[in-house]
Amino acid sequence: MALQPIRQIAVGTDFSQPAATAVGWASALARAHGASLLLIHAYAKADQGLSPSETRAALSGMASIETSHGLHVHVEMREGSAAKIVSTVAQDSGADLLVIGSRGRNPISRLVLGSVADATLKQVRMPTLIVHPKDAARIPRANSLLVGMDFSEESDRAAAFAQRLAAPRETALVTLFHSVLVQGPFVGVEMPAVPIMEPAENLTPAREALAQRIKSMGNEGIRMEALTCLGAPVEAIRDVAEDRNADLIVVGTTSPTGAAKMLLGSVAADLVHQANRPVLIVR
Repeated sequence: MALQPIRQIAVGTDFSQPAATAVGWASALARAHGASLLLIHAYAKADQGLSPSETRAALSGMASIETSHGLHVHVEMREGSAAKIVSTVAQDSGADLLVIGSRGRNPISRLVLGSVADATLKQVRMPTLIVHPKDAARIPRANSLLVGMDFSEESDRAAAFAQRLAAPRETALVTLFHSVLVQGPFVGVEMPAVPIMEPAENLTPAREALAQRIKSMGNEGIRMEALTCLGAPVEAIRDVAEDRNADLIVVGTTSPTGAAKMLLGSVAADLVHQANRPVLIVR
């Protein structure tokens, strides 16, 4: 089955530097896919010292710049909570991807999710790319994607969306990655854990499962590979992405319903705040 094209990319902007980085990434990805761009702004009174008409003029100016890059651009401005407006407009528009900017790391963010980016992630139900301030210095592209796999339905959806987003297809590489955290009995308080199996035996089932995933997905003109290692998921994904200079980290998580609205999946949340590159969360 042919991959569904990326037709529209939405991005939230509040005229801040993190938002400018998000717009840059959204624009580059839209151009790579021939998709349209949707600029979303949640207006608040005295927004950046601008009146509503001045804010609309500023958004029109941003749209004109992106139009000059060959993009078809839509602008949506509504008054209200930034997280609610951005997530609602993006979803209602039928956009394939939402891009939002993060203001940086917050070591207690898993306990207190207070930023606009975190609040948006608690509400949105669509694939969402989070870019960090340092990502402004990175080339905005989706040519090398590292997908964290735990063999759940969520990670399968993440892998499938990574295929859709990978561009240009003839040079793109999607890596399905799984880390195995080996646990075993301790002998005394000071003794290290003793693995129940040898490392190679621990990794073999994961390698076989990843190979089967790749075979069942089909490459659709995109290079795919499987990679496994021993280690804790967050640290392993982060380190492998750094070593391979991946453009994006892709992970799946559940939709934000019930308790999930209060706390994003632990691996996804930790990666959003610890990774040194953009993280794509797929519901």
